[in-house]
Amino acid sequence: MEWEREKFRKMFPNLYQEMGDRVIPNVIDHLEVCQSIEEAIEIIDYFERIGELSKEYASFLKSNPALLNSMIRKRRRGEYESRGLL
Repeated sequence: MEWEREKFRKMFPNLYQEMGDRVIPNVIDHLEVCQSIEEAIEIIDYFERIGELSKEYASFLKSNPALLNSMIRKRRRGEYESRGLL
């Protein structure tokens, strides 16, 4: 689920101020730290279950193992801070 920045700022002014210019990691950021396609599929299933991914996008990602292979193992865990992510 994506938020409009201004709507988020109005609804949660203190949280918005604390976050500053940081960006909340999305499913792609989580897929980049996966070590296997099975782990990536678990992440996709989780994001679909909590409503962060549409059913169509989740099935698109799962049906393209070459795309998943190009995404996984791009980043080590803990590198979120160096990229300005929470």
